[in-house]
Amino acid sequence: MEYYLILDIGTTTVKAFAYDEGGEIIKKIENKAPVLFPNPGWVEQDPLKLWNMVYDAAMRIMDEFGKPRAIGISTQRASTTVWYRDSGEPLHNMITWQDSRAVDIAEEYSKKFILKIGRGIGKLVSLLKKSSKSMRVNYLITLSNFRFGPNQPIIHLRWLLDNVENLESLVKEGKILFGTLDTWILYNFLKIHITDYTNASATGMFDPFFMKWSDRLTKLLRIPKNILPKIVDNMGYFGEIKDLDNTSLTAIIADQQASLFSAGGVKKGTIKITNGTGSFIDINVGETPLPARFGLYPLVAFKWKNVKRYLLEGIIQASGSAIDWLIKVNLLKSYEEISDLIKDVDTDIIFIPAIAGLGTPYWRMDAKGIIYGLTRATERGEIVKALIDGIAFRCYEVISIIKEATNMNFDEIVADGNASRVNYLLQRIADFTGLTIKISKNLEGTSRGTFLITRGGLLGLTPEEAFIPPKISKVLTQTKKEVNLDKWRRLMSFI
Repeated sequence: MEYYLILDIGTTTVKAFAYDEGGEIIKKIENKAPVLFPNPGWVEQDPLKLWNMVYDAAMRIMDEFGKPRAIGISTQRASTTVWYRDSGEPLHNMITWQDSRAVDIAEEYSKKFILKIGRGIGKLVSLLKKSSKSMRVNYLITLSNFRFGPNQPIIHLRWLLDNVENLESLVKEGKILFGTLDTWILYNFLKIHITDYTNASATGMFDPFFMKWSDRLTKLLRIPKNILPKIVDNMGYFGEIKDLDNTSLTAIIADQQASLFSAGGVKKGTIKITNGTGSFIDINVGETPLPARFGLYPLVAFKWKNVKRYLLEGIIQASGSAIDWLIKVNLLKSYEEISDLIKDVDTDIIFIPAIAGLGTPYWRMDAKGIIYGLTRATERGEIVKALIDGIAFRCYEVISIIKEATNMNFDEIVADGNASRVNYLLQRIADFTGLTIKISKNLEGTSRGTFLITRGGLLGLTPEEAFIPPKISKVLTQTKKEVNLDKWRRLMSFI
């Protein structure tokens, strides 16, 4: 049977898909990826166990369907691994993007004098312009808001160099390699040290304006560039995977960028929301990166030959994982229970779902969730409904910021991700924002976008030729013209 093998390696799940030529899923394998919490604020994964899970999932698909036409890989971004160049043995557990151990390091380097000068120059430029068609002007405006984040690989790598015995000397001797999750998986499959532009742009050490590893940032944090991987395009021929029947790898892309491609290909103005572990709201801003504003940061959306597209992204740290928390503490049995449980519920409870810190625009990893309005009469349905309302409010905040930062008009957004099964969540986002929400029939937007460019890479298509519009299962529009959001805004002021 002819099919494409797509590997979608997330934070909490490892998925393998068999896609037919028409873009339909004919088989899906999904396994929970173990996450470790060795200390408060530390979030790690065992890279060898994760690699074995990926290989096992791929083999289970191939055992049933035989050799695929091609393979595509998509991964969660910004997790940090270091390993021996010769043996491939990791020196430390993978530090994930949710890890906040390096808050002090991020703050220390953000206060460096050279960055203060850069922020000053950027603020002067931003007084004259909010954005520009000039790459250099947008770069300077971005400097006005630049600060290191405690969850960036550049900061986690600095932490590892400071805290893992002999690591710094091993790096100087050329014995160590660094990589995000995609690089680690590709090293095990192909024995080459590469990453793609979309994953590289989320490391904190990549310059999206000039499309290369940043000399300034790596020098500031004393990161030797000899441990960094080569950066490659998203679509093309990257080699044959010997252990998977010598099948060609033709796509490498970060998860949110894959989902954005699924929603609109490389079309400027495409905006999507992926409701997974967190909610990721991304907009394709075209061929020129917009400056960072309001806690948003420019990332590479897609790169193929001379085709470059950029995005701005806003993040809600916990959405699906917040609903999972309801299940964990027995306030909810399953996602499927939500609709009946809250159908006739009316509540004044306000729930700010900052259970994994606050993302855009606050970037407060130390923030904690708040539930306000509990009484002895409170029932679990009220808490469940309040949590989902809180997620929708945070999505409203981020979408409002994206509109202001981009000065782009849009009236609809494509939704995917596992938590998009919760119809009430998407309806509330529509009510709060006034946007039309188009729910993809295939909620696995990451795997679908990866499939499209895997097929494109195999067939030698352009990105425009590779794109096939998603099928839409449901369209939601605003049902309440006036929604009072002040109660959430007031409570946010206490965080």
